[in-house]
Amino acid sequence: MTSSESFSINKNLESPFSTLQELREHPKSIEIQRYLSEKLVPERYTHVLSVQETAVALARCHNANVWKTNLAALLHDVVKWMSDDQLYSAAACCEIELDPIEKIMPALLHAIVGVKYAIELFDITDLEILEAIRNHTTGNASMGLTAKLIYVADFAEPTREYKEAAQVRALAETELDQAVHNVARYKIDYLLQKGWVIHPNTILAYNSTLVNIIS
Repeated sequence: MTSSESFSINKNLESPFSTLQELREHPKSIEIQRYLSEKLVPERYTHVLSVQETAVALARCHNANVWKTNLAALLHDVVKWMSDDQLYSAAACCEIELDPIEKIMPALLHAIVGVKYAIELFDITDLEILEAIRNHTTGNASMGLTAKLIYVADFAEPTREYKEAAQVRALAETELDQAVHNVARYKIDYLLQKGWVIHPNTILAYNSTLVNIIS
């Protein structure tokens, strides 16, 4: 773990960052932002910064670790510049074992390969951050707080144009599990309409949050 990463990861809920600008001006954030601005198309980079802003705001609402949330948000699409072929090649080079659905759904691979790049390029070793990157597309029944924040923020950040984004964003300020549940439900509905396969982790996220809501 680098010195800049450890600067506040161990601060737990006590964040030294009072503003988003302070987060963005930290040397580790600058390093990641510079990489992303060079690799991603402008629209994708704008999305990443919007996820960062949304996730950090939600982290403050839920007393989550702001620094971890910041890093996870910045890195969630770290390999979105790769083509499908590049993603499959990277997965093979990293000896990542893909499940049957991941093998036929390249859209899922950036989250998996992104974990490896976060570790190798930016020395990220914190498991909460890596979990958030890994699960931000499909979700998972076992997501921790940071992962839930990124899962919701990725779906609901303000540049998303579908109407459900604003609804989820507002709900997430007070009812995070309900927001996670709604994201999983919207994704399942969308995939069903398209006639595409649904990753089991998305169904598990839907079921686990529903059980929490009704119990």
